[in-house]
Amino acid sequence: MDKNELLRELQLLPERLRQAEETYYKAVADLENAKFSLQVKKSQLFHSGMIGGKNEQQRDAEVWQHTHELQHLVLKYKLDVDRHKVECDYWSNKLQNVRLVVELILQRTAGIE
Repeated sequence: MDKNELLRELQLLPERLRQAEETYYKAVADLENAKFSLQVKKSQLFHSGMIGGKNEQQRDAEVWQHTHELQHLVLKYKLDVDRHKVECDYWSNKLQNVRLVVELILQRTAGIE
């Protein structure tokens, strides 16, 4: 990669990072909405009297029958958040690395002149 390619990359990386962060925060919002929906559903089940187990294990089993799809959705969104966080970290690290390389090149060039 020559200097011009590095400078071009340095100009493009902040936008890539912004896009990755936007996707990450949307995934976080989706996860929070799914958690909220799950909690609402659980509350509805308890208030309607549909859950009547004598102990916590029985209640959990009864809740699972009615909420397994929402619980699966929460898990999916958790995995999405993790995946998008990795992507944000990747672009952030790449931006830092390119900045460092450009700085080193500029220092080297300044020392020659």
